[in-house]
Amino acid sequence: MQEVRIRWSAATIAKSEFAELLEICSTFEVVAHLDVQPEGVRQLTRCEMRNGADFESINDVSFLTFEGILPKRGDGPEAIVVMNQHPLVVSAIGFDDIAVYPPYSISDEGVEITLRGVPSGISQFLAQVNIFLPPDKVSVTTHEDPKNDALELLGKRQLEVVQQAVLLGYYDEPKKISMRELATHIGIARSTLGEHLHRAESTLIKWISEDN
Repeated sequence: MQEVRIRWSAATIAKSEFAELLEICSTFEVVAHLDVQPEGVRQLTRCEMRNGADFESINDVSFLTFEGILPKRGDGPEAIVVMNQHPLVVSAIGFDDIAVYPPYSISDEGVEITLRGVPSGISQFLAQVNIFLPPDKVSVTTHEDPKNDALELLGKRQLEVVQQAVLLGYYDEPKKISMRELATHIGIARSTLGEHLHRAESTLIKWISEDN
């Protein structure tokens, strides 16, 4: 598996759609990915707003929708939830064999993101990135721990679902539990469970193929 760091300089960001965002906030930090939808990714973020702007000003950015503020804990900054529909974000959704790792920030200093995946997925994603916003620097590292590589390719929720499926005998022959029963046990919709399992299975099959 490969780990890739992709960086865009401040000058590049200033000429991109991200400049809209930096007009209202000095730093936009993505803390976590909460949900993935066909139209975008719901993100937990922390924003340092400029000139007294409020969080709802996020709606002025063409690719972001402000959805709410999380209760503040301690002295840390407030966290907000947004739906991000930037073309780069949407393009990453279609790749089952790569994962983008928060936290990462968009600021006056530029942007750097880290992602991991199988080489073919990385190459295809970079081809998409070059269409939307060519990076200033790409650094590639190859990891050699196959067990950890496989686990890191799966999202947290995917891994939880797969572990429950294995534990309860969904992958036994014959099956000890149906998909409907498994969905009820986990507490999610059958369609959502099916999507999690399909994406996890597709990712792992591609990883095995690349690794061999």
